Amino acid sequence: MSNGQRSRDRLWEMLLTAATIWSVIEVPWQLEFGVSQRISTKVVQCLLTALFAIDLLLRWRHLWSSRRVTTTNARREDCPESLWWLLSDVPAAIPFALLPGPIGLVALRMSRLARLIQTLKLWRQRDIHNAGLLRLIFFVFWMLMISHWVACGWAALRDRLPGDKDGMHYLRALYWTITTLATVGYGDITPANGTQMLYAIMAMLFGVGLYGYGIGNVAHMLANIDQAQAHYHASLDRLSNFLRYRKIPMELQQQIFDYYSILWERNLGYDEAVILRELPEVLRVEIAVAMKREFIEKVPFFQGASPQLLREIAVELHPILFRPGDDVFRKGEIGRHIYFISKGTVEVIAGDGKTVLATLTEGSFFGEMALLHKRPRSATVRAVEFCDLYALDKATFENIIACFPDFAAHIKNEAERRAAH
Repeated sequence: MSNGQRSRDRLWEMLLTAATIWSVIEVPWQLEFGVSQRISTKVVQCLLTALFAIDLLLRWRHLWSSRRVTTTNARREDCPESLWWLLSDVPAAIPFALLPGPIGLVALRMSRLARLIQTLKLWRQRDIHNAGLLRLIFFVFWMLMISHWVACGWAALRDRLPGDKDGMHYLRALYWTITTLATVGYGDITPANGTQMLYAIMAMLFGVGLYGYGIGNVAHMLANIDQAQAHYHASLDRLSNFLRYRKIPMELQQQIFDYYSILWERNLGYDEAVILRELPEVLRVEIAVAMKREFIEKVPFFQGASPQLLREIAVELHPILFRPGDDVFRKGEIGRHIYFISKGTVEVIAGDGKTVLATLTEGSFFGEMALLHKRPRSATVRAVEFCDLYALDKATFENIIACFPDFAAHIKNEAERRAAH
């Protein structure tokens, strides 16, 4: 589906949603206060009916075309549900505004309420980035909608005060509804007969449940509004307890906390390895490539590599953060990783610990000599500033060398060129 078609579908969906919301607000009002005879009201009702009728026809055409391309077994499973949704939309497509009959027939247009619930649920599933915010917005929306329906019911049960017009009569009913559902209950508007008492009892019971559900959900959303920060502070608490228990020197403790602070500032404390581990392999590969595409494209080392090789490397590259003055590795150590610089600068230092042999910046790589020749590190590499590096372990490096001979030749040529200098 093209972006233009997707945009048109979303626009049509939003238009239908707005029309449905208007209908489920208007129908209870009409049942209590009657259908307005204004021309503008009739036109709006006809437009709403036309929209619902067009939507019904489009869905029917889509269902029919789907049935023609699906198998018999698939039709037996899918069609009953699809047909049920179509049948539930039929009453809303009937032009009650143009037909004679009792006013109660307009209540059939409330059948679109099921479609509204389904649409809002789909919106939450699509927008996973704002799921918590949408949950709060939808809760407030349904609370206001239910309050409107209860207010219309109370207005139907209560006698009007002398001089009250439709708007004032509804406002008094809405005031009673809010005070009752919010469990405030000032008592200035009270039931006057058995029917009103039963209605008030049901409203109060519903209000208690709604109030408890609302408070619980709002508290949960506020507590989890920033899960990364909550996870970060919980990790610091566990780390602090461990360091105190093991009696780690205070200077070293401060270095550890500084490291975590920088890690938080750089990537909000998310461990991408943990997150990726929970996904299936196909999605894990796609996300790894997407996250590291910009980095891979600016590394000359990967220029000309095949897409399959890049996918293999992207999954196995692990991020590491080094502070200014940290040694990535030291001369004489056994080589276990090859490193690629994403951000920052490092210095290659000779065995005397002072002479700088080379300075490497973004896009450079180092550490391949020890892996290729299976010998200890020939120099020390030290971070000059905060450095974001990606590390590729020895086993993965050797597998890549074995499976991609052209790339292996490229690495060896680069290593020989560096050794010559």
